Amino acid sequence: MPKSSGSQNRAFNPGTTRTAVIASDHVVLANDLAKMNFKTISIRGKFGKLLGKLYIPFYIMIYGSRFHGKSTVALMFADELVKQHGYKVLYVANEEGAKGTMQEKVVRLGINSPIGIIEDYNPKLFRDYDVVFIDSTQTTDISHEEFKELKKQFPNTSFVIINQANRDGSSKGGTKWEHIVDAIMHIENKSATMEKNRFPEGSTETIKIF
Repeated sequence: MPKSSGSQNRAFNPGTTRTAVIASDHVVLANDLAKMNFKTISIRGKFGKLLGKLYIPFYIMIYGSRFHGKSTVALMFADELVKQHGYKVLYVANEEGAKGTMQEKVVRLGINSPIGIIEDYNPKLFRDYDVVFIDSTQTTDISHEEFKELKKQFPNTSFVIINQANRDGSSKGGTKWEHIVDAIMHIENKSATMEKNRFPEGSTETIKIF
């Protein structure tokens, strides 16, 4: 039977109920899976209503057309993760960087959380963070295959990826991205709608975020 590898993977003994992180190449019996306890978190407010209870780690895609607020929503979500759960969050702002436009956004939103902001995409930094935001997959030129490798390399890290939209409003990158995330949040006119959500207790209604 294949075994979990890497110092970050927690071993699982059948019959236990502790929180488990299972490597993608580890075979788990269905009757053992039924006994496992996967950690979830709840988020108060609009994001909690949209997403429901998040399994840890979580993988979320946020996408939308230009100037509709996808990066703003992502920053607001990052802020809530820090404030409500004390998570250490890194925001890869490859489109804007830690520059004046990002400063304006942070000040306008009243964000005072210690969110790490960096322009360069550098996976070597990811190990030190609970949640990593990648804004965006197009400007960092990360492929869906590379993202799958990130999930394996950092099994305890949650990722939120920001995708640009095509002219018809659909997400760039095609359906391959859609299949490797737990939830897809579509941003339009500063409002969010969940187009896919594997988490329990989420909502399908459109909610005004800001």
